[in-house]
Amino acid sequence: MTNREMARGAAAGAARAPQPNTQPLPPMPAPEDSATPTTDVEPIDSPQPNASVKRDPPAPGRPGLATERD
Repeated sequence: MTNREMARGAAAGAARAPQPNTQPLPPMPAPEDSATPTTDVEPIDSPQPNASVKRDPPAPGRPGLATERD
């Protein structure tokens, strides 16, 4: 939610309006010692309970974790 005071300053001139981020994104996947360890790539062995788009969904009666190894 934006209050009146926040919008009034930006409407007074383009120089006072919020500017977009101009810093480039870190390399993907980010190194372990990165200050911003973010990535847009979902690893295939993600321990998330939801099915990944990179693998088949879990079979009925099986947990959705992909941490099993062959």
